[in-house]
Amino acid sequence: MVGRSTDSGDELLRRMVARRRRDNVIVAVLAVLAVLGGGHAILDFFASDPPPPSDSATPATIGRAQLAGSFAQQFIVTYLSSVAGQQDRLGEYVGASAQQITLPSTARQVSEPAVVYVSRVGSFDTLEVWSVTVSVRVGSKSAPTASSSTTGTSATNSSNSTGADTRQFYRVGVSVLNGRLRALALPALIEPPSRGADLAQAYSSPCTADTPLAQVASGFLSTYLTGSGDVGRYVTLDAGIAALRPAPFTAVETVAVTSDDNSCGTARSSAQVLVTVNPKADGGAVATLAYPLTMVRDGGQWQVQSVDAVPAMTNPPAVIADQQNSRASAPPSSTTSLPSTTVQIPRATQN
Repeated sequence: MVGRSTDSGDELLRRMVARRRRDNVIVAVLAVLAVLGGGHAILDFFASDPPPPSDSATPATIGRAQLAGSFAQQFIVTYLSSVAGQQDRLGEYVGASAQQITLPSTARQVSEPAVVYVSRVGSFDTLEVWSVTVSVRVGSKSAPTASSSTTGTSATNSSNSTGADTRQFYRVGVSVLNGRLRALALPALIEPPSRGADLAQAYSSPCTADTPLAQVASGFLSTYLTGSGDVGRYVTLDAGIAALRPAPFTAVETVAVTSDDNSCGTARSSAQVLVTVNPKADGGAVATLAYPLTMVRDGGQWQVQSVDAVPAMTNPPAVIADQQNSRASAPPSSTTSLPSTTVQIPRATQN
């Protein structure tokens, strides 16, 4: 009995010592968190992770972007078409009283407005700040007018233009506060978007008219665009492709067929194909068209699986160097042609 009591006392002492050590560790951790981040750090230490962002707010954000874009478009058209003495009409959009605004004595022709870019640059509770770029066609100055449109469509009739119209791009900041809109400042005329670089496409092999891919692709587009024949002969069962109705063209001439399959349909079972055609209508030839297709071979027969939204790109994508600018910078005496170069785009990564 004495030995058992001694063992029980030793066990109780060991448990107390272990509990004291555990409590000391917790106190030390809390002390470090308090020094580093105060009470919020302590609460965050014990709190669970916040819920992931929800997509429920996306429609509202898109709606506010459209609202800011529409407001900016009306403001810019109204501003550019205003003349001296019409400063009051700008008070609907911007705090004109806080700025010295000079307006011309003759109205400018403003037409074809289009919102080309909208970007949210700040969000603070119920306040959002947007940057909006609007493209307009601006013509020569016309006779003075006091009845310019305030709806944002056009200042005057474009048929009265006495000079060539030019397209210009204006940027303006817009605040959206509880659904109310206001321009942060007057518009700024900015440089139009620069010409982009060409992307390398996956169609590396030309296919002659007698190859399997060219035969099926040409027959499909002729039926698809002219309505002659059964388009079902050329497409897969799940393609969901029907000939255009009413048929827009009377005939189609295939100009070129290129593919990522260098055998042009004799070796592989699937291929990306780009077909360039010259359609003809009742009035004669029309503009050349290009159709990117995904084609598959089933039971020895090639068929069109889809008319793709965009041409097939190389994987990874590659940017083709701008040879026109490179040649323009070359010395006049240089007669050697510059080789075509590409720049590889790194693959997308996730952190």
